[in-house]
Amino acid sequence: MKFYITETLSYQSRPFEEIIEAKDLTQAKRKASYLQFFQGTTMEIYDVNKTTLLAVKQNGKWKSK
Repeated sequence: MKFYITETLSYQSRPFEEIIEAKDLTQAKRKASYLQFFQGTTMEIYDVNKTTLLAVKQNGKWKSK
């Protein structure tokens, strides 16, 4: 499966965006955490079309939507 991940520093900044391949959402969360460049940012995982938000990582914890 393909997932679309973003990392945002603040609501004013342009997010880092990338498409990753993972077998499920759990593996996508691990890969996104590994790719996280800055500490304290917000990570989001969407479906590949970026139409459905699947999970958000804030303050070091993932929350599924």
